[in-house]
Amino acid sequence: WTIPMAESFSIKNQQKQRTTGLVHRRNIHLPPRHFRPVASSLSDDAMDESDTYQSVTGPIYELDGVPIVKLFTKQGCTLCDKVKDVLESVREDQPHSLFAVDITDDDKEEWFSKYKYDIPVLHINDNYWTKHGLSTEDAIAGIEEACGDNFETRKGEPDASRLERN
Repeated sequence: WTIPMAESFSIKNQQKQRTTGLVHRRNIHLPPRHFRPVASSLSDDAMDESDTYQSVTGPIYELDGVPIVKLFTKQGCTLCDKVKDVLESVREDQPHSLFAVDITDDDKEEWFSKYKYDIPVLHINDNYWTKHGLSTEDAIAGIEEACGDNFETRKGEPDASRLERN
């Protein structure tokens, strides 16, 4: 069992390691904030598509006069993709709009500090709904409540910033 030394110390691999996330002083892996390459001596060949950041913030689908669901997410979040699929599967019977909020955007630092360990996080009409996942039954029930104007903020909204020590 050997470690390929040349590959492990290459500039490109060091750059990729910077994009994979932060390690907290207690060896807790934090989700990465986005990485924007800076001008350097690296050639264009040394940087590939995975080195660039693209925000996922924006509407996924929109309708007028229906509950608005916000999906707090980041690029590459597979659990978020599953939640999005559930919401898309019920949207014909339970009309709603779906917006993605990329917690790694520069202007979303507050959301990142709260939700960095818990995405996907969902809000309906700007009220906390749920985190980590969503069943079809829960999606239908939540959207029905919001349509009847009796949706109440759920307990258990994550707030990582409250739990961390500086």
